[in-house]
Amino acid sequence: MKNKIPAKTIKQYYKRFASGEQYICFDPAGKIVSEDKNYYWQQRGVYNHILPIIMSKGKGLSEDDLYGRNGLVALLEPFQRAYNNVMNLHNEHLESATHGWMAVEDGSVDVDSLEEEGLAPGKVVVYRQGSVAPAVIKDTPNTQPYLESADHYYYQMLQTAEMFVQAISQQQPSL
Repeated sequence: MKNKIPAKTIKQYYKRFASGEQYICFDPAGKIVSEDKNYYWQQRGVYNHILPIIMSKGKGLSEDDLYGRNGLVALLEPFQRAYNNVMNLHNEHLESATHGWMAVEDGSVDVDSLEEEGLAPGKVVVYRQGSVAPAVIKDTPNTQPYLESADHYYYQMLQTAEMFVQAISQQQPSL
């Protein structure tokens, strides 16, 4: 599909993507569209590392080298998307661990009122006499694998940018 899209549109897409608009895509007609944030994964954050990388490593590169069909941003896009995904999984894991869960014996607590009112600190939870007392389940989140994966993708972005800049500089004739 991208081969049929004009080079000018490709450059515009990669410029927008590099500047943080990372929920854009091409529609079947080849036009750039912003995806509606209808899905949960689209509500997540964008951790844009492409712009700082091209600003630091891409100095002296032409616009085609940066934003072209086979440019630096095109090479970095999959890594950036993977980095965003891993960091959002990390945040979801932390959120679920900090919300806390309560274990209750079936039928011992009025679950509907508990869900409606919430479980604020100091709230008295009334439970049926003779049943097991409700207990808050503590989860110590292990987020290290997520952070290691994110570091890996960031390192891959830096390494790809370095190799790209070296390859381009070797192609350019010296004066």
